[in-house]
Amino acid sequence: MIGSILAFALQATPAPPPSDINRLAFLGGCWTLTRPNGTKIDEQWLAPAGGAMVGMSRSVRDGKLREFEFMRILAAADGKLQFVALPSGQAEAAFPVKDIAENAVTFENPQHDFPQRILYRLVDKDTLVARIEGSVGGQARSADFPYQRCPAGN
Repeated sequence: MIGSILAFALQATPAPPPSDINRLAFLGGCWTLTRPNGTKIDEQWLAPAGGAMVGMSRSVRDGKLREFEFMRILAAADGKLQFVALPSGQAEAAFPVKDIAENAVTFENPQHDFPQRILYRLVDKDTLVARIEGSVGGQARSADFPYQRCPAGN
């Protein structure tokens, strides 16, 4: 009888909610896009582990590396997630999470020059749209990055 009560208690106990970092697992993997000017952009994210995700991207055009960026998503001192970017030739910048929804996340840092917002949205299993938004000199600016999942073996 005690075994039955214990089994029932274990079944009735709800599973703990996933941590916020696990809600971003949709970013994991290799993503790529080629712009009309021939620039190829690859972005790679490791799956959540140790409370963080680590990513990198590179832009190549005419056989030359044009830009690169090292990224990580992890908890800040206040416990909230933040996107930390270290783009080529620039200082590191942190963007606290503003919103997490199913297969979508928005990070925002209104004090940053440009962008002030970084958004990711999984459209389907093979399409990830990244977007940067903000203003430059009082003018609204944005750029979309419609990535496709990299072919197997890449």
